[in-house]
Amino acid sequence: MPLFENSFAISSACALEQQNPNAGYDIVNDLDGVLEEFDRVIGLKRLKAIHINDSLNERGSHKDRHARIGEGKIGLPAFERIVRHPHLQGLPFILETPNDEEGWAKEIEMLRRASQDQ
Repeated sequence: MPLFENSFAISSACALEQQNPNAGYDIVNDLDGVLEEFDRVIGLKRLKAIHINDSLNERGSHKDRHARIGEGKIGLPAFERIVRHPHLQGLPFILETPNDEEGWAKEIEMLRRASQDQ
């Protein structure tokens, strides 16, 4: 099945980072390929925000089980590439992790640092 074949977009889109790998899309090893396919099918110009969370499940599990950033199967290095990717610069990232306010603050700081480190 082509990537994003059954995706829904009207005037904007929001990529669910954690759900893409659960559906079988390899954002860990082929983020560029996933974004190229998204651009071909939906259009990156329609991408308005990124939902971001790690996953408790392996790629292709078809289960939506959130994990804290860096504590799941996606892993911190993939999130570092995501927050630094040139096609995703300037987009808001919406944190969707099972955490408390202190934990979210730590994750936000970690992602901010990662976006600035080159």
